[in-house]
Amino acid sequence: MWLLLIGCAAASLLEMARSGLSARVPHCSAEAPRKLVIAILEATSFPAQDRLGLEVAVRRDLSPECVDLSGRRLRLNWYFPPPVEAGEAWQVEAKVRAPWGYQNPGGFDYERWLFGNGINGTGYIRSGERLLPPAVDRRQRIRDLVAERLADRRHGAHLRALATGDGSALTDADWALLRRTGTVHLLVVSGLHVGLVALLGYAVGAGAARLVPGGLAWLPAGWTAAGFSLVAMTGFVWLCGAEPPAFRAGVMSGFAALAFAGGRRAPVASWLALAAVMVLGVDPGAVLTQGFWLSFGAVAVLVAGFANRAPALGWAAGLVRAQMLMVLAMTVMTATVVGEVAPAAGLANLIAVPWISLVAVPLVMFSLVATLAGAPFDTFGWLLADLSVSALLGGLEVLGGGQSHPLSIPLGQGLAALAALACALAAPSWRLRLACLPLWAAGLMVFQDRPAQGHFRVLALDVGQGSAALIDTRNHRLLFDAGPRFPSGFDLGEAVVVPAIAATGKRGLDRLIVSHDDLDHAGGAAAVLRGVPTASVWGDASGLNAEPCRRGQRWTWDGVAFAMLHPPAGFAGDDNNASCVLEVRAGDQRVLLTGDITRHVEAALVVDGVAPATVLFAPHHGSGSSSSKRFIEAVNPRLVFISAGWRNPYGHPQPRVVRRYRLLGSEVWMTGIEGALHWSSAVPERVVAQRRERNAGWAWWVNRPPANALDSR
Repeated sequence: MWLLLIGCAAASLLEMARSGLSARVPHCSAEAPRKLVIAILEATSFPAQDRLGLEVAVRRDLSPECVDLSGRRLRLNWYFPPPVEAGEAWQVEAKVRAPWGYQNPGGFDYERWLFGNGINGTGYIRSGERLLPPAVDRRQRIRDLVAERLADRRHGAHLRALATGDGSALTDADWALLRRTGTVHLLVVSGLHVGLVALLGYAVGAGAARLVPGGLAWLPAGWTAAGFSLVAMTGFVWLCGAEPPAFRAGVMSGFAALAFAGGRRAPVASWLALAAVMVLGVDPGAVLTQGFWLSFGAVAVLVAGFANRAPALGWAAGLVRAQMLMVLAMTVMTATVVGEVAPAAGLANLIAVPWISLVAVPLVMFSLVATLAGAPFDTFGWLLADLSVSALLGGLEVLGGGQSHPLSIPLGQGLAALAALACALAAPSWRLRLACLPLWAAGLMVFQDRPAQGHFRVLALDVGQGSAALIDTRNHRLLFDAGPRFPSGFDLGEAVVVPAIAATGKRGLDRLIVSHDDLDHAGGAAAVLRGVPTASVWGDASGLNAEPCRRGQRWTWDGVAFAMLHPPAGFAGDDNNASCVLEVRAGDQRVLLTGDITRHVEAALVVDGVAPATVLFAPHHGSGSSSSKRFIEAVNPRLVFISAGWRNPYGHPQPRVVRRYRLLGSEVWMTGIEGALHWSSAVPERVVAQRRERNAGWAWWVNRPPANALDSR
């Protein structure tokens, strides 16, 4: 049985990989705008950004150059859009791109998320014309009805998320609080909520059977209860969009209800395995989503935790045991799968899970049924539900108020903690559980291959059109620039830099140097300082209380020499030309980091006698105002790292600049194409590119850069 299930799962994954890769939008689709007829599947409004996020299905491609996009699913943005609703058909002019995301150690893998959710390309809409009004969508009508009833409620957005799975109205501040307290799974529809709805349905069905004894002659009470449970659970899963966690919980709950009704005790592990195969059969891409692993992992922990361990103190002890297991398991699994842990998560979940389970969800379900039935007392139900959510959020504010950012956890550390949890669950006695302590100890350590004394390593992060580079010596760590922060609020310091710091070595920074005040270099600095202990900050960026960079500053860490080459004291140039220029040297190996300096400063550095470098971070992202012939001949770099975004609107790097470096014999690498770039003074001829490393085989969802990408961007 198990071999058959594993074979079915493997076949589903192989088919998903084959069909998903063949349907992915190719790079050539971005060469010209496309005229498409699309059906709107989902529409999420972002009023603060004047933006609409759309998930669409392409019905017809009216300009099928390069490839016909018909039948593909796309994720498109529309800035300053007209009113758009799910179910409508539009003819639009859009720029469509291949799936592409930042590739760095740690952090969110956007390409994996797109692939796992069956999205074949991204882009934005320039203009459009509505062709058809929205089709009748009963699910959306119900969601709209609930939204209307909750419009004047203080926590209407949270109640909508609990009742219908629609979390679009939750603000960034709402999500930030849930992340800080590790309770995101409680305010979005998850397996917990589906199980509660199924249990409530079973209880209602059992009560109905007792009230109608005449029906017992032809339908036993157990089957009546199971029928109510299945109807309630199926309706709730449908209303919430049948997302993988909800679908998995629905399958499990259905099996449980039928088993109770039939008086049989089917092995729970078999239910879990069958549910996993069913989920993968319906949506093979779910295996790449975090929710798949978290939801199945949570149930697996409960199964293992209660196997042959019936609580001696009855159901109350069982609830306490389940709660403790879930808090421990979710903490460990979140650390492994998501790569971060909220310090307040344990205590927050101990309080929030029972409150949600016993108070908030029953009130929300009661109010939802009353609303759908048109009962006049639904207003009172929503009032009580709102008060219950208000009390919960007030408690979370107290618990999570002092922690500004979840702690990033390296993958190796998370895996060690997960192995220790599995060991403890499998051990039949407390004495054998003590043998798991070494694994817990390993989970508390971060095993890193640190540079040898007198050597250093450089990690140029992929932060799009911006700059961030980590420099490690044996016992010290420096960050040069912190990545961009966009007007929309998206912060690469938080999304990329902080996770990369946690994933690659020492958690803290001995020094953060912000080259200058432009947002693409300094925007992420505040997030880095919130998320990472930092001993000192240098640079002229505003709001950081930093020591200014000045030519002549020198220090040595672990036999590696650092020297600031620019700006001199009293320098009166513009912001770009006031960039800090840092030289890092170990023996004959030098790295030069240049910020956004232009030809004027380059000429001054040549006059000052700038030394040849092994690695040069190209000034100003490879713009035409920098990388002058005299400067690059003086530096004569073997390797050139260009920190710039793929298909950025500025045309960086300029083709003539790339040719200039190549004529000199330099190898040119671009973070936006290759992902993060790893280089070590111990192996100076070798560059490891994150995207090439990942798409070599094991991370087959990672998109490959097009041929001659640097020349055809």
